[in-house]
Amino acid sequence: MSQSELKDPVQIRSVISSKFIEPGFEYWFTNHEHIRSPFPSAIRNALKERTSIIFFEWIDGMKETELKAMKEDEFAEMFETILFNEAIKLVEDEDQQLTISYPFLPRLGDQVNHSLHGKGNICSRKEVVSKENKKLFELSVLSQETGQTWATQFELPD
Repeated sequence: MSQSELKDPVQIRSVISSKFIEPGFEYWFTNHEHIRSPFPSAIRNALKERTSIIFFEWIDGMKETELKAMKEDEFAEMFETILFNEAIKLVEDEDQQLTISYPFLPRLGDQVNHSLHGKGNICSRKEVVSKENKKLFELSVLSQETGQTWATQFELPD
């Protein structure tokens, strides 16, 4: 925001909306080569409304000097924080909560190819805590070759 001297609150909202809110929703509601949208279609309208309201409340609570000093990546980071926090509140299904919390990780039905077990489809997944208090992601996979289910775990990032 520091690159332009905006004074009118309506103009500020318009610029913020066109630079952060609209592109942010477009990005996160669209599948990309490296990531699929973690947000179910059923919550998107409510999520847009709630995220926009909270984001602008945050903007409105800032002093003009703070607003002008903000860097673009700080706006984008706050938008995404609000977006993901509100999405978690809108879903009740544990699997949807996992998808929103860890959008880059495998999902139910995804195909995997393991060097020992071969190809399979993820049939369950959950977040667990190890004896060492580390957060782990546990996947169960149904082997396409044997029909047997096998499981694996890996540590989740903090």
